[in-house]
Amino acid sequence: MADSEALPSLAGDPVAVEALLRAVFGVVVDEAIQKGTNASQKVCEWKEPEELKQLLDLELRSQGESQEQILERCRAVIRYSVKTGHPRFFNQLFSGLDPHALAGRIITESLNTSQYTYEIAPVFVLMEEEVLRKLRALVGWSSGDGIFCPGGSISNMYAVNLARYQRYPDCKQRGLRTLPPLALFTSKEVGKRHRPNPGLLILISSHVTTPSRRELRFWDLAPTVSESRLMREGKWSPRIWRGRLVWLRLRVLCRSWSVPPLAPLC
Repeated sequence: MADSEALPSLAGDPVAVEALLRAVFGVVVDEAIQKGTNASQKVCEWKEPEELKQLLDLELRSQGESQEQILERCRAVIRYSVKTGHPRFFNQLFSGLDPHALAGRIITESLNTSQYTYEIAPVFVLMEEEVLRKLRALVGWSSGDGIFCPGGSISNMYAVNLARYQRYPDCKQRGLRTLPPLALFTSKEVGKRHRPNPGLLILISSHVTTPSRRELRFWDLAPTVSESRLMREGKWSPRIWRGRLVWLRLRVLCRSWSVPPLAPLC
């Protein structure tokens, strides 16, 4: 929080604004980039939650703080955060620091636009279209649309939703209550990524038992499908929708499935 008085606007005192931003950028370069990518430094100055709360003093007060205090808080945030650009930071999804990507993020944050119309973000809308065109070309599509997903969980939810729409394109007009019961089979190892999906998409969820730390394979799926309550009641039969696995292949330790072995199930 800044002082109770508003920061000087660019029209009022651009020198003060520039001084603040240059000071913050200096802290970022020194602490987050130079030290954060130095192998001799720690990946994280780890503290337990209660101790960290005391060190950071996160109380929201009615009065603001001086620029010097704000800069000190910037240093503290960086100090006690995980340095994902550190050479010894390892993650299954990301790691390292790309200076070109960071430069791009500084530009996008400074412009602070949104992607919903060309009028508000003409450059970024055209950039997005080009990226989607390239991605479609990689899978052999000459046309189509696309969407960028913020994470794996919602990506899988989008995939299941699209699979349902592909099989029942009139579900928007008829409503979900008119559809036959649909089920989502996953291995127990998939974890939290897919737990919310059946509830939000109104699907029946069923876990398939697999040996420890092994991918879900079609012969694991067969007994579960045949013993499904829906199958016993004659209300549902498994399908492969247009040669795609409708994300039946939701699993953690996995390679690509082939469609032919699944044919007997369908």
